[in-house]
Amino acid sequence: MSDPNGSQPQLRINEQLDHDGALRLALAGELDLAVIDVLDDRLVALKQEGRRVRLDLAELEFIDSTGVRELLLAVADAGKDGRDLEIDPHVSEPVSRVIELAGVGSRFWPETG
Repeated sequence: MSDPNGSQPQLRINEQLDHDGALRLALAGELDLAVIDVLDDRLVALKQEGRRVRLDLAELEFIDSTGVRELLLAVADAGKDGRDLEIDPHVSEPVSRVIELAGVGSRFWPETG
């Protein structure tokens, strides 16, 4: 979602190692078509490294269908490869609404679906 003043949408990814050894990618800002390659490139690199990944969407202000698709593909890809990639269930309100409207929550959190 572009700013009317012409500034580019931004996605920030903060990384930290969780106590269980998973690498937490805390996404902040916007996850949409304009920035999707940033997340995709990072997930591909982490896949090649064989890292356990936890996506944290608590600070994400906006997500569009492209962002939801990227998350769905990442979870499906990890499942096929037997890798551990999870999405923390504590998400921001805007992300929660989009996931609910898209009806994909059970794909991200099967134990609650």
